[in-house]
Amino acid sequence: MRHHTPLLTLILAGLAATGARAHSQANVTEGPATTIYVDSEKGSDSNQAMSAAGTPLAGTSLTGGSLAGASLAPLQTLQAAINVAKTNSLNKVATRIVVNPGTYRESMNIVGNSDPTAAPLTIEAATTGAVTVSGSDVLKGWQREAAHPTIYEHSWQYNFGTCALPTGWPTGFSSISRRTEMIFVNHKSLTQVLSFASLHAGTFFVNETGNLMHIYPPAGTNMSTALVEIAVRPQILSVNGRSNVVLRGLILQHARSCMNHSGAVVTGSTNVLIDHVQAVWNNWGGILISSSKNVTMQYSTASYNGGVGILGDRIVGGVFNSNKSNYNNWRGAQAGFYNWGMGGTKLMLSRNITVENHHSYGNHAQGLWFDTDNKNITITNASLSNNYLSSLQLEANEGPIVLKNSHLCNSGMGVTVLNNAKLTIENSTFYNNGGTGIPFEAEIYIAGRFGGHRIWDWQTGESYDLFTKGTILTGNTFEDSRSGQNVFGTYLSGSDWYDFANTLVASGNRWYNPATSSAFRLPSNKLVTFTAWKSAVGTDYSSHWVATASPAAACAVAAQ
Repeated sequence: MRHHTPLLTLILAGLAATGARAHSQANVTEGPATTIYVDSEKGSDSNQAMSAAGTPLAGTSLTGGSLAGASLAPLQTLQAAINVAKTNSLNKVATRIVVNPGTYRESMNIVGNSDPTAAPLTIEAATTGAVTVSGSDVLKGWQREAAHPTIYEHSWQYNFGTCALPTGWPTGFSSISRRTEMIFVNHKSLTQVLSFASLHAGTFFVNETGNLMHIYPPAGTNMSTALVEIAVRPQILSVNGRSNVVLRGLILQHARSCMNHSGAVVTGSTNVLIDHVQAVWNNWGGILISSSKNVTMQYSTASYNGGVGILGDRIVGGVFNSNKSNYNNWRGAQAGFYNWGMGGTKLMLSRNITVENHHSYGNHAQGLWFDTDNKNITITNASLSNNYLSSLQLEANEGPIVLKNSHLCNSGMGVTVLNNAKLTIENSTFYNNGGTGIPFEAEIYIAGRFGGHRIWDWQTGESYDLFTKGTILTGNTFEDSRSGQNVFGTYLSGSDWYDFANTLVASGNRWYNPATSSAFRLPSNKLVTFTAWKSAVGTDYSSHWVATASPAAACAVAAQ
């Protein structure tokens, strides 16, 4: 039996870096397709043969959304449905997997031929946000400790140990950032500590020597009825070598991923749409998209992950529209580790990327970070606020990179530019960044390696010595809110400063600091006025030193 729906062709709008050329994006034609239903309570994987044929099963009815309500034989697990879909794909038959509300404690593994003509595969929640794919299991039977009645214990069989440190990463920070245990009591995350003596309300400690888990639940918790979930699976989604894939309306959570690994991974794939997906409360990364082409991620959230929310690597053609990556790197922050593979959203070695209407708030690292060998990037209408390090970091990129109509506020730095060529920033607001005591702070900070940063283009093998030059600043507001902040900063000197200053084109900007007129930090740590700034760079003469109507409201953190 086929599930016949009107032809739905998703052509998702992309913006060009120059306004003239559209970036590549997912273009998936969904339907008509064979529909497979999945229900964690009413389904059975013994229905697999019937599901493949769409055979009705009397007395079985799905509810919970416009896609449900069919009396087909549902499967119980997602992987069983994916296995049927793989067989369909080999026969060039498109498959639509509709998942009824519930929690699915399993890992999804999607593999296939990356042939761009492969039959589409859609996995979607019958009700958006009501399907959870979880890396945790429920653990019952907790007992009070006789000597410590506020603490509960349970036998512990896993003993995961500490994760290996990624090659080239720094050392010397607390081992807490290399742990992977996570416990949730009534859907609330507990904080891990490294000794029994450190336990207090809302924490847990794993005693691997004694094969015991100890938790000190939040006050008022009834442990006899509480839902206690423990993270056990390191990954909950893998899409590898597949084309024409749609993931829609799912929640991906509780993956026990190691440092620099992610709970959901898309790799070696083409024409992928991630729509209204949430990757939350995973131990390190939320979603990784790697070595893939024509990717669209829209209206999705990657928040409260232990390391990075969204990580992209070698994406060729991508549109990231209306996504959120907030409050990430809680695991790294426990060890005072705020850099490297952390942050809200980090994209590396990517080509032809549009980021629009993006939100990155409250990350214990950078908000949005383009790191190394990125080309043809457009960032539009971004709201990046309250991040511990930079709201936006641009590092070792050939460019061009265009940032426009965006707000970067209330962070350690507004934008940090390190050996980044061909950068344009226009009609954007930088407000209340810096003054936190972190070195090299300002609304805009120009930094980088002395003598240039040598990189190799991963596609062509061509090498570049990257310098920060060819920067355009037009129509922006750079405004401090208090003493201790600077509107501009740099530690460059010599030819590095010359490359920046003598290729800078600036016009129509507004600069202001309410506490001092000397808020431009130039080479040799010299603080100068707006007049001296214009003389030092030989441009920006149509700009003004003037306070604006407070941009604080536009910088406010939106609700999750």
